[in-house]
Amino acid sequence: MIWKGTGDAPGSARPRLPGSVFPMPHDVSSHRWSVAPAQRALDHEPLGADAHAAFARLVVRLHGEAQALGRRMADAGTIELVEREGGAQVLFRAHHGEDCGEGLHRLIGDFDLHLTHDGRAAIHMRIRGDVPPAEVLDFDRVTADHLRARLHAFETGCRRLPTARAA
Repeated sequence: MIWKGTGDAPGSARPRLPGSVFPMPHDVSSHRWSVAPAQRALDHEPLGADAHAAFARLVVRLHGEAQALGRRMADAGTIELVEREGGAQVLFRAHHGEDCGEGLHRLIGDFDLHLTHDGRAAIHMRIRGDVPPAEVLDFDRVTADHLRARLHAFETGCRRLPTARAA
């Protein structure tokens, strides 16, 4: 094996491998999201109509829970539900906070529900500065109560962040 250059830092003894040793995938245009980036190569494989129908029913459940979350969070910010092929995303924008009360709406967190390459549901929450682990479940395990519990954790994290930053 031929070593090319040295490590990242000057004087580093760690050799740098040639780029062809571990080829990186360059096609990131997949419309479905995978929990593990190594699965991205499988995302192009088509899923059956039954998987898409089951996922659509799951998105309807998420829509109902997101509306309830929007009513609870109306005092702190706005909740937006964005649907796209292969997933749905709940976004929270605070009314006030980092902008010192100037009314700018900033994205504080998002809650993703995605269809994975193997026909399962992946739940992924991101709150600025806080990244809980993703959760991959079979469709029958994602109940309205499960979504409600995850969205409650999302609500708690989103409410905590603008308050902490405003103080």
